[in-house]
Amino acid sequence: MKTAALNSEDLRSPMFWAVSASALTALVAGLGLLGFLIAESVPVFQRQGLSFLTGAEWFGPDEFGAWPMIYGSLATAFVASLFALPVALGSAVYTAEFLSPKPRLAVKAVMEYLAGVPGIVYGLLGMTLLAQWVRNVFDLIDGNSIFTAGLLLAIMILPTVTTLSEDALRAVPRRYRETAWSLGMNRVATAFCVSLPMALPGICGAVFLGVGRALGETVAVMLVIGGLDRVPVPWFNLFAPGQSIPSKLGREAAEALGGGYHWHALMTLGLVLFVLALCLSLAGRWFLTRQRSA
Repeated sequence: MKTAALNSEDLRSPMFWAVSASALTALVAGLGLLGFLIAESVPVFQRQGLSFLTGAEWFGPDEFGAWPMIYGSLATAFVASLFALPVALGSAVYTAEFLSPKPRLAVKAVMEYLAGVPGIVYGLLGMTLLAQWVRNVFDLIDGNSIFTAGLLLAIMILPTVTTLSEDALRAVPRRYRETAWSLGMNRVATAFCVSLPMALPGICGAVFLGVGRALGETVAVMLVIGGLDRVPVPWFNLFAPGQSIPSKLGREAAEALGGGYHWHALMTLGLVLFVLALCLSLAGRWFLTRQRSA
């Protein structure tokens, strides 16, 4: 997709410079945050190197290991994706391909509203309802676990992935559907054999953005994950309590605020989370841009 070049009239417009200043401010803020996290992480990498990322113990005062929190973040994101993606994709296909315009707009409005609900609300519901349900169904001593946190994140990212996937499906030009219908394909075959493959880049972008939100959720996960700084034994036991990077930061940032090696270790965790979320967001944006330019 080609864009028009700037001309002298554009450069003289106050609105052009206003939006340019806004974009520059956002860029500087993002780079400034990244620079701050890198600067605060230098003492940790100087003392521990990459062993900080692979260490399994978070005892201090001079040695910290981030692997239990990295594992917890990745595990909860995996569980969230496992449960949310099939439901989100099915909902998006049904909404985009089979609903008439008015019901589709109503569903979209509900999904976008749910996507904007604060995380603390989901966290309270997860703590009072979901954790109890997991405990009773799977006969556990405590329902607060990595699995519970992942299931809660699945509920939280479901509206985001659904509405973005539906947008990707609706962006497929109607002429492709009409060609498929003229060849005798029914609506189901057209949806899954024509619209879905063509919308796949946009759907991948929606998935990456949804998982990126799951990685960064703090309060809701902190209330239901259990808060144990340890990789489960065996490692695939998702019903054990754990800790994610955001929940760890939420629990300890206030007590370590201001300085000391503990503070630098927490900021290094923040840098790891920043890089993971940035990579997922960039991947999601790339897929969405690829579909729009197709």
